[in-house]
Amino acid sequence: MPLLWVSLAFIAGLLIGDGFHLSIWVWITLCLLFLLLSCFERIIHNKFQPWRKLRQWLPLSLGVLLLFVALGGLRVWFTNHPVYKPDDLAFYNDRGAIIVTGWVSAAPDRRTDATVYQISAIEITDLNNQDWVHATRKINGLAQVQMPADAEWQYSDLLQFTALPQTPSDNSDFSYSDYLAKSGILSVIYHPRSVTQVGSGYGNVLRKGLIKFRENARKTIFEIFPQPEAGLLTGILLGMDNDLPPDLTQAYRDTGVAHIIAISGFNMAVLAGLFLWAFSLLVGPYWAAFVSVILLGFYASMVDASESVTRAVIMAVLAMGGHLIGRRQAGLNALMFTAAVMCLLQPLLLKDASFQLSFSASFGLVVFAQPMQDWLTGVLENKTSEKTAAKWTKPLSEYFLFTLAAQVATLPFIAANFGRISISALLANPLVLPVQPAVMVSGAITLVAGFVHPLAGKLVMLLSWLFLKYTNGMVALLARIKGGVLSIQPAFTIWIFIVVALIVALFFLREKLAKFFQSSRFIWLVLLLAAAGFSTWSIASNQPDGRLHLHLVRCNDESSVYLIAPNGETLAIDPRGSMDEFTSSLEKELSPWSFHLDSVLITDRKLTDPLAELAGAINVRQVQLAPSSYRSEEDSRPLHIPDGIEVEKLLPSEIVELEPGVQLTLAAEDLNGTALLLQNGSLRILIPNGVDYAVIKEVSPDALTGLTALLLGPEDVSYIPPRVWLNLQPQLILWKDRGISPFENSLGVDVVADVHLVSDGTKIWLTE
Repeated sequence: MPLLWVSLAFIAGLLIGDGFHLSIWVWITLCLLFLLLSCFERIIHNKFQPWRKLRQWLPLSLGVLLLFVALGGLRVWFTNHPVYKPDDLAFYNDRGAIIVTGWVSAAPDRRTDATVYQISAIEITDLNNQDWVHATRKINGLAQVQMPADAEWQYSDLLQFTALPQTPSDNSDFSYSDYLAKSGILSVIYHPRSVTQVGSGYGNVLRKGLIKFRENARKTIFEIFPQPEAGLLTGILLGMDNDLPPDLTQAYRDTGVAHIIAISGFNMAVLAGLFLWAFSLLVGPYWAAFVSVILLGFYASMVDASESVTRAVIMAVLAMGGHLIGRRQAGLNALMFTAAVMCLLQPLLLKDASFQLSFSASFGLVVFAQPMQDWLTGVLENKTSEKTAAKWTKPLSEYFLFTLAAQVATLPFIAANFGRISISALLANPLVLPVQPAVMVSGAITLVAGFVHPLAGKLVMLLSWLFLKYTNGMVALLARIKGGVLSIQPAFTIWIFIVVALIVALFFLREKLAKFFQSSRFIWLVLLLAAAGFSTWSIASNQPDGRLHLHLVRCNDESSVYLIAPNGETLAIDPRGSMDEFTSSLEKELSPWSFHLDSVLITDRKLTDPLAELAGAINVRQVQLAPSSYRSEEDSRPLHIPDGIEVEKLLPSEIVELEPGVQLTLAAEDLNGTALLLQNGSLRILIPNGVDYAVIKEVSPDALTGLTALLLGPEDVSYIPPRVWLNLQPQLILWKDRGISPFENSLGVDVVADVHLVSDGTKIWLTE
């Protein structure tokens, strides 16, 4: 128990230190004060009765607990205030070109468009230093280096190249700097020049052999298995999760089972169980545990251990050690101690999504698993015999109850990090996880047979292929469930945290509360009714109202337009400017249970640049490209569409039907963009988007008649006089620029931050 509370205090200190940016002297002073308090606490305890009463409620000395909180804050301060010296590679970030000499210190990450290397620098030559005698110096530091996809350098190769080291990016949505820093990487280098190999033989010989084995294993798997089964097996066995097709990878994410396509705690738990079982039969439990730990360490090293793998290995070692000395492992103590040790070494892990999900899942298993299994055993024993209950309890617990426990614990972290939760995971996990041990065992046997001879691998492959095919097929099928993924508003995630925390608190206090209320069922019934009532209210209050909503939103110095159809379908048109302000407007209009954009229409390829930031803040399901965005002859800039988003190329004059009766027509196009006509009953809104008036009149003359509103910007009046647009006699002119509108009585973002037009197909309402 003391270990648990000390670990919790240290982790709390890390969180406080990250949230409150106090100076180092404040933390040092607090450490000294709390150290003195812990030393003299016995004297205080004897003299002050209130202190004695407080001590009865605390598992440890208050001074000790506060000391570890202060130590956690001090540890974070040192992490957030690194001091770079001239012998650190990061010292030269953003300072111009240098010549770097370093060796490849990790397995290359080969992707379709690039190969990413981790380079451990040992020497640099500063090209800006006029003193050539002292321009070259020994340095230390890791860099992530992006090279062409056909680069063939391997682990331990010594390379020399000219580069521009940069500090990794850091923004509010995603800190690439923190993501790399937890692996010790403080510099990024893109497209180095004049790369040459000047040596080899660096690094660890054993690790080099493991990496070589891993690459040969991947090659063998692809020789034996067809895709996508080969890609799935390389992810499960080797931790190479870039080999599955993007659509199937997204299906694994949508169904909540993405953890099986990369080495995770689940895979390590299966391996640990297999190793212990096999070696216990051969050499007994003590040697079996010893050999299993060594093999797990080798395996973790081979697959470039992630946080979840490292945590699983540490937990396995603690479990085996406790078993050998005859003590039952206190799971919560071991879990929190593991978290504290890992965060002591790398405090930035607390911000890492993989770390959060790994530990929350383990927490759910430690807290809920055994009580849930005992409950199920009791229920089955009341219905069947004790033997039958024992037979069914284990599989039902492992593949349904334990999975449910892990899902409940990870729910708030999934919502916070990814902005959505998977409902289909409730089906996917029990249907997919039971076959994964068979996938690992049969896949490993097939791989060994393939090493012996490709034909042997092909013969043995039949059994493992069936398991792999089943896994991919089931995931693809479940991913088609409509509504299987709920997009969550960022502000709503706090309520998910509160509900899950309340469930955990009630679970810990269930015995005391049961005595007070005479029955624990009353407590859970009240909690269930409260959660159901709140969910029903939030869903009902955000149902579509059967009207068309058009929003013109000020986004810093620019503006964006989005539509909400009468059935709730959402469409954004050329989002630009601040995506934070844009999504904040969406957050006010969309349901917290369905926070997503069904589609984004792009009429200019330059406007694909904000899509990455937008997709990071809200789930974007589809991007529709007008011809002017993908058929530009003069603009050669590439289209930037984030992975995982469906792309549809529209045709000239195509009609996009949001729902029956609500249409968006591509009225005309030129080199400036695409003119759009929105129609809903008698409502007709023209958005010229810079297209010449004459072109619209020639291609779609009907688009210029009977207009309810014109949505105009500076590009529409730069060559066309305002009077030409006024001659169309629209009922309303909306102005989409922060600059003063040239039209009298117009309404736009030059006046208000959000213009909201509502229509039922016959009438319109304006709200500001």
